[in-house]
Amino acid sequence: MKNNLLLISTICLGGIVSACKKNGTETPLIPSSSLTFSAGDSLMSFPVNQAAVQDVYSTRTTLITGQYTDTSTRKGSISIRVFGDTTGRYRGDSLLVTYINSSGTAFYNTKDSDNVVTIDKYIKKYNGTVSGSFTVKVANGSESIRLSQGIFTALYQE
Repeated sequence: MKNNLLLISTICLGGIVSACKKNGTETPLIPSSSLTFSAGDSLMSFPVNQAAVQDVYSTRTTLITGQYTDTSTRKGSISIRVFGDTTGRYRGDSLLVTYINSSGTAFYNTKDSDNVVTIDKYIKKYNGTVSGSFTVKVANGSESIRLSQGIFTALYQE
């Protein structure tokens, strides 16, 4: 009896899955996003990440953001803006970085010549993948932090 019930359940489940695929109601997979980096001797990881093209005055820019979910008790965020909207290596005056630590202190990128953001993949469609890496020195007055070994995969928003 148990074997018959299991067989009937399997056949019904298979029919339901098959029907969903045939009717085009299969749920599309949304790519995952991540943004991790070392901030001094701490490893940071933001689960909510997005990328968007924005015009700042007459300059086309890409904004990549990382933050915690709205329901999280954790604080902090990062915003990386590069002057351009394509893959490539951005450095110097071509980038603006704002890092807010868990205490709420804001740090901004310095003029350090080693600051670099590299965008390897840039798919400009809703939820397309924008991915790359970064190393940036940020400062707040006399205090500075090197954000290193940064890797991001953000979802493109239109």
